[in-house]
Amino acid sequence: MIVLALPPSDGVALPQLTVPDTVLVDHRIVAPGDPRLIWPAGTVLTLERAGGEVIVHADRPPGDEAVALFQSQAGAAIGDLRWNDVSLVLRPAAGWAMDARIVGNALIAAFRPLPAALAPAATPTGNELDHARIEADLAAGYPGRGRREAAALLARDPQDQRAARLLADAAAIDGDVASAARGYRAAGATDDPARRAMAAAGGTASVGLVAREGGDLAQVEAGARADLPLDDRIGAGLGVRQLVSRVETGARRRSETATIVDAGLAVALSDAARLQLLAAAALDDGVTGGGVKMTYGPSEAQLRVALTRHMPDYATPAQVLAGGYLSRAALGGTYRLGSGVVVQGDLGVNRYGLAGARGASDSVTLAGGLDYLIRRRYPLFGLSYRIEAEYVQRMRDDAAGLPLIALADRENHTVQAMLGEALGDVQLTGMAGWTIDRFGGDGPNASLGLVAPIGLFWKVEASGGITSISRPGFSGQQLFARALVTRSLGAPR
Repeated sequence: MIVLALPPSDGVALPQLTVPDTVLVDHRIVAPGDPRLIWPAGTVLTLERAGGEVIVHADRPPGDEAVALFQSQAGAAIGDLRWNDVSLVLRPAAGWAMDARIVGNALIAAFRPLPAALAPAATPTGNELDHARIEADLAAGYPGRGRREAAALLARDPQDQRAARLLADAAAIDGDVASAARGYRAAGATDDPARRAMAAAGGTASVGLVAREGGDLAQVEAGARADLPLDDRIGAGLGVRQLVSRVETGARRRSETATIVDAGLAVALSDAARLQLLAAAALDDGVTGGGVKMTYGPSEAQLRVALTRHMPDYATPAQVLAGGYLSRAALGGTYRLGSGVVVQGDLGVNRYGLAGARGASDSVTLAGGLDYLIRRRYPLFGLSYRIEAEYVQRMRDDAAGLPLIALADRENHTVQAMLGEALGDVQLTGMAGWTIDRFGGDGPNASLGLVAPIGLFWKVEASGGITSISRPGFSGQQLFARALVTRSLGAPR
């Protein structure tokens, strides 16, 4: 807010002229001097410098028109400008130097050409406001909407390199790595996130380890997998898993091993529809199965359908000892209610069976929840609610009158708090909360997760903790740990 006041005269209070800050973000009024980006009055800004770029942290986002005005003032001097509700990243274009500072609720950036880049700046495309709106959609978690808007903008102006980059960013956020890589190459992107996507689009190889223990069952599973693209829209995957299980059977403890081979074919029917064909075989027990999964829609509004039959399964002690399978039909979806609120739900009909025998137990499962991200700047903070339920419909008995596969009704209600932090490229996430089972039992949940890209080709993921969410074969409190190392096989250019 700018206030102009005249000196007092003879003790008489004179009128003041007040100019709202919003005047300075009107496209018709441009203040002289260096380009400036103005946030709403009262916004608290902090500035961080890293690797030739500046990062502005704020407690609210800048307006679309303010961003568009800044882009039009700076023109070709801007190499990269990305922003969301709580931060903004600004990097000068190649051949330009930048000196940025914070004054009140404004970022002022002084650009100057380096000696090797004295050519006149290119004329702005006039699409700055459209760019700002797309960036806002992506920052708020709407990659599908941002993707449609960027594609429409690029169709209208094929020379708009910023729109091409935003289209690739939207595809990457939506999980479409192949389309993202094509877009990054077309846009000439050279930053690390884009190069990592290009490398991953050429295929991945991974090794992983999962351990879980609780109730009468403990399992350790080691696996390796490779996924390779066959063309722009089709990919194939092959994996092998070795499962070692320990079962407490009253008087004694038994250990069993199983080797499972998994194969899959993924087909992108369109930008919105993706199909997966699955097959699996348990080599020790002679159990083979297959299925199909399909997703439709972007991540902010997605429908999921799955149908699998006779897939190898070792979720219960009986299946571990005799070999087992699971057939399942499921329907679910995810919907973003707002930039910080996501709901999801999945309903499944399941049939558990033993190797060489018909189905032994039937159940209906329900999984759903709500995620609410309260703080959108690091450290992130959010709350979540989850329901994990299974309702037994039928259990076949053996000759002694005991269930072949014993199941129990469960209905877990879990509330957790989430805290996230970034240390450079490393993402850390911690969660803690409490679970109550309507059919009996409650307890704590706590976990810590890590995702760390290493260079352009490697990524390490790890998590572990304690959970009280009961599952088939695992009751009461359980310990778990997971680790996965992935190597990208493509070229990062």
